[in-house]
Amino acid sequence: MFEKMKKRPVEVVDITSPTMNSILGRYFIGQTGILNFGNRYNAWGGIINPDNSGVNLYFDIFTITNFSTQDFTAEIWLNVRTPSKAIVSSTVTPSNQSISPPPKPKTVMKYADHLSEPLTKGVNIFGRIVTSNSTLVSDSHKGSIIIGPGGSFSILLKSPRSENITGTIVLTWWEEKI
Repeated sequence: MFEKMKKRPVEVVDITSPTMNSILGRYFIGQTGILNFGNRYNAWGGIINPDNSGVNLYFDIFTITNFSTQDFTAEIWLNVRTPSKAIVSSTVTPSNQSISPPPKPKTVMKYADHLSEPLTKGVNIFGRIVTSNSTLVSDSHKGSIIIGPGGSFSILLKSPRSENITGTIVLTWWEEKI
């Protein structure tokens, strides 16, 4: 009456967190405006997780584009105080464009250029050299950098010379309720 069930191999599907969070409308992409720096001035871009956001920010990828003819240094920082001249980026969007209305992030992307003030608080976790007329793309962090409420992920652009430099920063992340 009952047939023996043959054991079938179990199919494992690997959906990375960025893909799953994009499907759910929790994955965001943001870009700074054009950043001008050099001649003893720096530029900065970052994602701020407000104290009252109710989410953890899971950082994924950054890109830094150098539109100039000289190299510069990019320092990656965690939990710095937002520079006083920072403005909110108007170019932040969910990666899943099929959701209507589009979800809005709880975190905020900001940027500033012509900075003379140093970054305060925070930790410089690593640096990169961004070569002239190029775009540096990080490996995916796949959410391994987690920023709780009150924290931030930032990139400081520093010129080793006095010439003016222009560039942009793009950041990708997702958010999950705490």
